[in-house]
Amino acid sequence: MRADVKSSATKSDRPSSDAAARGTGSSVRRWAVIGSGVLAVFVAAGLVGAVVRDHKAKVLAPPASAAGPSALAVPVYGKAPVTLTVFEDMRDPGSAAFARTYDPMLAQLVASGTVNVYYREVAGVDAAQGGSGSLRAGNALGCAQDAKLFSDYRDVLLQNQPAVSDDSYASDDRLISLARKVKGLDTDVFRGCVDGSDHTVWVKDSTKDFKAAQLGSAPVLQMQVTGQDQPQTLVGGGSSLTPQQITAQVIAAAQVAPVASPSPSPSA
Repeated sequence: MRADVKSSATKSDRPSSDAAARGTGSSVRRWAVIGSGVLAVFVAAGLVGAVVRDHKAKVLAPPASAAGPSALAVPVYGKAPVTLTVFEDMRDPGSAAFARTYDPMLAQLVASGTVNVYYREVAGVDAAQGGSGSLRAGNALGCAQDAKLFSDYRDVLLQNQPAVSDDSYASDDRLISLARKVKGLDTDVFRGCVDGSDHTVWVKDSTKDFKAAQLGSAPVLQMQVTGQDQPQTLVGGGSSLTPQQITAQVIAAAQVAPVASPSPSPSA
């Protein structure tokens, strides 16, 4: 009798074990299908992201309100017939020294309506020292211009400029952390612009144009007067006028120049 009971019990257990096995197999298959679907979504997203990044790396995307030839400059308008163009590199100690010496003069000239000022970002230190801090900082400045906070963020970058051998501006995290010093700049839009390299081609094109002009290394300050074909170099390339000398020269040029101002829209 006990043998029969034992045999019956053993037999009765088998369907339950088989059902459990089938249930486990179904669960494994179900999760495998779900896992494959999730993986496919991530792969597709990665491919789309790669295509977008590749597109941004090749196509010029100027910041908001960019101006000047090929829209390579960030303008500060004084509604005047004289335009001063500053070529600068956020990784270059000379550009920081230039800002300390000439920025107050430029601000006064703009406020008086005597000049327009164009800022051009170049990446010369990257080429000389290696790395990508100049390019990444220039890209971040373009993103700040989109938010209409170019000047404030430029000041922060120059004031916190690392040693020329330190490529810490190549870190987007560092650039974003510095953006917190500018009220209203550290937003999802700004972060996405920085991480997405939205304006790197803009910096690269500006650098190529600057190099082709054979102006030496940044910083360089040029003066363009309405009605004149060629700009005049006031600082850089062997020239180094004082703020007082530049002010006198700009005022003299503005007095005899035709009354006209550059268009705020990008020119071809």
